[in-house]
Amino acid sequence: MNSTNKIRTLNDLKTPKGHLLLGNLKAFKKKDKHRKLEDWSKLYGALYTIRLGHIKALVSTDSEFNRTILTQRPEGFRRLSKINEVLLEMGVQSVFNAEGENWKRQRKIVAEALNVKKVKGFYPVINKRATQLINKIETYSDSNDSVDIIDDFISFTIDVTTEIAFGYQLDTVNKKSDSFQEHLELIFPLINERITAPLPLWRWFPNKRDRQLKDSLKSIEVIIQKCIEEAKIKVKNNPVLQEKPSNFLEALLIESSKEETVFDDKTLYGNVFAMLLAGEDTTSNTLSWTLYYLAQYPDIVSKIRTEAIDVYQNNQVPEAFNQLSQLKYTSGAIQEAIRLKPTTPMLFFQANEATIIQDLKVPKDTLIIVQNGFGQIQDEHFSKPELYDPKRWLKNECPVYQNHSPKLVRAFGGGPRLCPGMNLSLAEMTTVISGICKHFDMELAVSKTEVHENFAFTVLPENLKIRFSKVSK
Repeated sequence: MNSTNKIRTLNDLKTPKGHLLLGNLKAFKKKDKHRKLEDWSKLYGALYTIRLGHIKALVSTDSEFNRTILTQRPEGFRRLSKINEVLLEMGVQSVFNAEGENWKRQRKIVAEALNVKKVKGFYPVINKRATQLINKIETYSDSNDSVDIIDDFISFTIDVTTEIAFGYQLDTVNKKSDSFQEHLELIFPLINERITAPLPLWRWFPNKRDRQLKDSLKSIEVIIQKCIEEAKIKVKNNPVLQEKPSNFLEALLIESSKEETVFDDKTLYGNVFAMLLAGEDTTSNTLSWTLYYLAQYPDIVSKIRTEAIDVYQNNQVPEAFNQLSQLKYTSGAIQEAIRLKPTTPMLFFQANEATIIQDLKVPKDTLIIVQNGFGQIQDEHFSKPELYDPKRWLKNECPVYQNHSPKLVRAFGGGPRLCPGMNLSLAEMTTVISGICKHFDMELAVSKTEVHENFAFTVLPENLKIRFSKVSK
C-alpha cells in the first residue's frame, strides 16, 4: 500500500509515449520486446501501462504482485484468451489452454500422468535419445565444424516428447525423414504467428501455408487418434501397464479411469498435442542457453565432467533416473541459465473479475503482462546477478552470496498452474548437459555479443554457434 493508502487505478500509472493510434505496438513487436518492457520498468516503475493499439495493458515487474496473480489462478485470472482461441480453432482441448472447472478436471489427471514415478518409468527413452544426441555431437567434434546447436536440441526434444507422449518413434536427430515430423515443423511456427498476430487474417484470406496447416493438423490427428485406439486395447489387455505405463497417453488413460471421468478422444488428443507443443521449445531453448554460458566457462564444464564421472562412471549418459538427483552441480548450471535467460520471461493473463491487488484496482478483462524475468537479475534478489555461477544453487555449501531468492525463478509458472511437465523437462536437461560436458569441451564460434535473444512463443538464442572438441580419455 502506498503512503496515502489511496486506491490507484490504471489511469494513475505512467505510460511510455507512443504512436497516436498504435500506441506502443511498434516496440512490442520487436524480437527483444521483453527487454524493452524491462527498460521501461526502470523509467516508469514496477507497475505501468502500455497501449497496444486500442488496448491498454498493465505491465508488472513487481515480484509480489506477480506472485499474487499466479496464486489466484484459475479463479481470479486466466491465460490470455487469444491463446485458447487459437488452440481451440486447431482442435486442441487440453490442460494447457483450459480454464475454470474444465482445467480442474484435467489438471489432476495430467499431473498424475507426469509425476516423478511416471517420469522415472519413461527415463529409458530419455537415456536412448540423449545417447543418440551425444553420438551426433561427436561427428561435429571430429570435423571441427561450428554448429547451430539449437537445431539438434529441437530434434532431440521432438524425438523424446513424441515417443513419451504417445509411443511414436522418430529419429529427427539423425535427420531421418518422417511425415509426422514434417507436419510438426509446419504447425509449431504457425501457432506462434497466430497467437501474436494483430488480426486473424487466416480466417478471411487463407494463404498457402494456412491451407497446408489445415492438412497437417488433420494428418497429425489421424496418427494420434490411431495411437489412442491402440493404447486403449493395450492398457485393457496388459495389467502390468496399470503400474508402469510406457508413455503419457497410457498414463492418461489409466489415471482418468481411476477418476471415473474418462477423457473423451478429443481431450486425449488435445493433451497429447499440447505435450508436443509445450515439451519442444522451452526445453530445447533452455538447453541452448545453458550451452551459451558453458561455452564461456571451461572451468564449470570441467566441474560438471568430474561430477558425471563420479556418478555414472563409464556410461555415456546417466544410466538410471535416480542418478539425476546426484548431479547437483549440473542442475545448478541449468538453474543459472534459467535465471539469466528465462525462455518464458513474460506471461499474459486477463482478470476474470474486477479486483484490487496491493493498492491497485484492476478492472475485469484487463490484459496483464507479468514480467517474471526482471526480478531474477536484480541485486536485491540475487547478489551479483549478472554473474553466471552454478554454486549459488548448491544447498549443501555455505551461502555463496548474501541474496538468493530461488522462489522468484518461475520457469515453470507458479501457483496452482505449475507446469505438470516440469519433472520431465528437468530430467531431459540434466541428462543432456551432463552427458555433453562429460565428453566434450566447447567454445563459442562467434562473439557472445553476436548471440541475440528472439522472443517468439518463447525466447530462443539466434546465431548461437558452438565448436566442440572431444575430451581425450
